[in-house]
Order: sequence, then structure tokens, then C-alpha cells
Amino acid sequence: MSVVIPTYNEARVIYQRLDNIAEQDYPRDRLEMIVVDGGSTDGTTDLVKKWIGEHGDVKVKVIEEGGRFGKAHALNTALRYAVGDVVVIADADSMWTRDSLRNAVRWLMIDGVGAVSCNKLPKDDVAIEGEYRSYYGALRIAESRKYSSPIFHGELAAYRKDLLLKIGGFPERIGADDSHTASLIALMGYRAIIPEDVRCIESVPRRGYWSWRLRRAQHLVQHFVSIAGLIIGNTRIPRDYMPVLLTETYLHIVNPWLLLIGLALILPAVLHGMLIPTALLVLGAILLITSKFFRTWVTTQAILVAAAIRNLWNKELVWRKEEKD
Repeated sequence: MSVVIPTYNEARVIYQRLDNIAEQDYPRDRLEMIVVDGGSTDGTTDLVKKWIGEHGDVKVKVIEEGGRFGKAHALNTALRYAVGDVVVIADADSMWTRDSLRNAVRWLMIDGVGAVSCNKLPKDDVAIEGEYRSYYGALRIAESRKYSSPIFHGELAAYRKDLLLKIGGFPERIGADDSHTASLIALMGYRAIIPEDVRCIESVPRRGYWSWRLRRAQHLVQHFVSIAGLIIGNTRIPRDYMPVLLTETYLHIVNPWLLLIGLALILPAVLHGMLIPTALLVLGAILLITSKFFRTWVTTQAILVAAAIRNLWNKELVWRKEEKD
């Protein structure tokens, strides 16, 4: 098992993260950690080396890239040094429950499963994140039970190394390297799943929350635009995976624009005093105020539209780091 931790200025959290992985309910003699640092300026690698000196029974490799080349680049660098049969992505600023790694491996042992990711639980209910995650997580689990989920999480994403090598490693031109890699594996006929018992706790930035959400949406839009190109004319997609792929591609690329188009159509009618459009607009305003679910849905659609537009000039493959409390 090779656990890869890409880092950039993670001095605040890296000690706790290394402790968290080392304390997993998994044999240490079958575990290695690979820290790939992208030019940290806050002493992250010094702390990693200090931690290594205090934990002689844990195998840790430190690779310093000397600059920021993007997360996928760091993952591919680690892939060249990984000796495990399974490669696991681990974000530095998230935490796993003690059984997360063992449960992920247990699912990977099932015949036909090629990749496993985590059920994300936000550490803090910032803005709409708690409400958003409750529905988002349920969808990922349901898709996995159907066949596979086309959306994975970098907080914990485990892949069979042989399959990673077959697809050429992690894609470096798409921000959602975790999701796109899982989808490519699923298109090969293997399941890529998010089970309920593989859990991680995700820190959520209080400052910069909306830019954080926008970047993540940008990466998912990039992923599904690329997936749409792979779906067209592909007759080898597993039967149970096709409806999941089509639905999520539609929800991320097409559906957000329908709300905008609907507003563009309804506003002129409201200005002309038409009763039904006015009633619909008033109802929408009331729901925005009273219904957290509706407010979360509308906000998510707006973020996806903004993400699609921003992708036209900046794909955020190397981004400004958000500080999380």
C-alpha cells in the first residue's frame, strides 16, 4: 500500500496528517507513505523529515519537486517510486477515521473493483457545505451501488496500481485528477466505488469558501466535458455505468444553464405584469429564504455556470492555497 501525500505549505497540518495515516488499522509493514512537496516555503519538508526521525517503524519517502507543477504532476512523480500494489491519494488537510484504509482495501479485494474513494464528512458546517454534502454523499453511495461513481475525492482515493499504469497515470490537463482517473478505470470495465464505511473528515475554509467551491466546480466541469467526448460513440461502456455517466454529465454541463435560461425567459414576462411568471418568481424568492435545500441547489447551479465560464480562460490547475481553520 503506497499512500501519496502531495504537499505545498502544509506545516500547520502535516504532523497530524502523518500521525493519522500511521495510526490506521493497517499493518505498518505493508504500508509506505510518499510525500511529494511542490516547493513549500514554510518548512513542510523539514517537519516531515523530523517526523520520520521519530517514527523509525514507518516507511516514508520524501520527494521535493522544487516548484509547483500541479497536483496530478506530483501524483505521477510519486507513481514512479511507489512499490505498493495499491496507490492511495491522501490530501494533507483531511483526516481519515481509523478504519478507513482497511475498509478501502477490503472493498478493493472484491473481484471487479478497481478503485475506491471516501464518503466525505465536513468538519465544519460553513455556508451551505453541510447541506450540500448530505445530498452529495448520498448520491455518490447510490451510484456506487448501481455500478460506479464518476466523482471521486482526493481526501482518500485508492487505485489498483496496475490499472493506473494501464491508463498512463493521472491526467495532468484536467483538475479533477481523482474523478477522471476513476472514470477511466470504470470505462475499462472495473467498478470505481464510494462505500459508506470508508470515511474521511474534510476541513472547510471559512475564508475563501466560495473561491474554493468555484475551483472544485471548475475541475468537475473539465472532467465531465472530457467524459462526454469519451461517451460519444463508445459501445463498450458497462451497461449499468452508462445511465450514471449520462446523468452526472447532464447535471454538471447542461442542467445549470437551464436555471439561467429560465430566469432570462421569465423576467421579461414579469416586467409585462403576467401573473403566472410573477407568481413563480415570488415562489422562488420565498423558497430561497425558507428552504435550505432549495437555496443549496440554486447556489450549486450558479457555481457550476460560473465555473464553466471561468474555465474559458483559467482552468485552475495550479491554485492559490486556501487556509483552513
